[in-house]
Amino acid sequence: MTALRTIIVVLAVFAFAAEVWAAETGGAALYMVYKGDHPVLRIIDRPGRLSSTALPLPNAKPVRNPFLTASALDPSEEHALGGILNTAKSTAEFLEKLRRAGYRVQRE
Repeated sequence: MTALRTIIVVLAVFAFAAEVWAAETGGAALYMVYKGDHPVLRIIDRPGRLSSTALPLPNAKPVRNPFLTASALDPSEEHALGGILNTAKSTAEFLEKLRRAGYRVQRE
């Protein structure tokens, strides 16, 4: 009975984690971008805010993107990632340009 109870608890935890992820992403695809093995960018495939590693300037309005939401994770890569993003017209195009630039893109 203890093994069965453990399995039920584990399944409940996974179900909760899936609910949290779906609420956070709104069901949109989530991607992690890596430079080597180092995570540099987190992307949600829905329009939204671009978050920098830098502190925002006083009274600065959030920067938004018409096709994705992204959070920079590495300040040393942020400028290069922003340059690539500025040339893309869709999430799919951005992901392809990241791959061509040597980044590894992994769907979560």
